[in-house]
Amino acid sequence: MRKNRNLGHLSVKHALKHEIMSVIDQMDITGSSEVVTSVFEKRLDAVEDSSTALNNTLSDLSASISSNLSDILTLSGTISGNTSEILNLSASVSSSVTSLSSSIFYVSGDVVNLSASVSSSLYYIEEDITSLSSSVSSSLYYIEEDIIILSESHEALSADFISLSQSFALLSASIAEGGGLVVDIDDDAELLFDGDTLMTNADVYISGSGNNLYLHGTNAQGLPSKFEFSIRDGQTYIAEVPHSDFGDSVEDPWFRFDGETLLTHADIYVSGANNYLYMNGTDENGDYGIFYFDIINGQVHVKQTGSV
Repeated sequence: MRKNRNLGHLSVKHALKHEIMSVIDQMDITGSSEVVTSVFEKRLDAVEDSSTALNNTLSDLSASISSNLSDILTLSGTISGNTSEILNLSASVSSSVTSLSSSIFYVSGDVVNLSASVSSSLYYIEEDITSLSSSVSSSLYYIEEDIIILSESHEALSADFISLSQSFALLSASIAEGGGLVVDIDDDAELLFDGDTLMTNADVYISGSGNNLYLHGTNAQGLPSKFEFSIRDGQTYIAEVPHSDFGDSVEDPWFRFDGETLLTHADIYVSGANNYLYMNGTDENGDYGIFYFDIINGQVHVKQTGSV
C-alpha cells in the first residue's frame, strides 16, 4: 500500500517526473508499448557498451600495473645491489683515508728535516755568494780595462777600414733569402742572384787569357753538351768541349762589380737545361728587347723573349 508523504512544495521538474512515473504505472507502458521497450533496449545496449569499454580499460590498467610492479621489483633489486657497492666503497675510502693520514704524518716529519737541511745549506750558499761577489767585482775591474783597450783597438780598426774603403771601389753585398746575392751600388746599378738567375744592368767582362764563356746546349746528335765561346785572331769560335773542361787554370781568379762592369778573371759557365745567356738589344724595328742564346743540335740561336 503506497504511503502518502506530504513533502510540501515540489519543484516543477520533480512534479513532472512524479506524474510520468504514475502514467507509466497506470497504463503498464513498460510491458505493452514497443516504443518504450525499444528505447529501453537501446539504453541497455549503450550501458552494455559502456560496461564493455570500462572492462577493457580496467584490463589494460591491470596489465600496466603488473608491468610497472615488475619494473619496480627490478629497480628495487638494482638499488639493493648499488647500496651494497656503496657500503663497500665507503669502507675502502675509509681505509684509504686512514692510510693517507699515516703517510701525511711521515711526510710532515720529512718536511721538518728537509727544512732544517735547507736552512743549513742556505747559510753556506750565502757565504759562497759573498765570496763570489767579491771575486766578480775584482774580475769586472780587469774586464773594464780590457774593454777600454778593445775599444781603442776597434776605433783604430774602424779608421783603417774607412781608409781601405776609400782606397778601393768595393761592392756592398748581402746574402738574400734562399742563398741569393744582392749587390747595390750608387746610380741604381745592381747585381742580383735570386737562386735561379744572375742578373745585372751593367756590362759583363771576362778578362784574362784562357778565360771564356761556356753555355749549355745540345750537340748534333741532340745530346746535352757544353760549348765554349772564344775569340781568336778577331774571330768568334764556338766548339763543343768536355764537361770537365773550364779552360786554363788561373792563379788569381777574382770577381768584382763596381756598378758599371761585372768583371771576372775566371771562366763563366751557364750550365743546366733551360738556363740561358740573356742580353739587351734592339729588334728589327729598332725597339729594345731581351734576347737569349740557345744552342740546339750544335747551332747557336738568338731568340727574343719577353722576360728573363
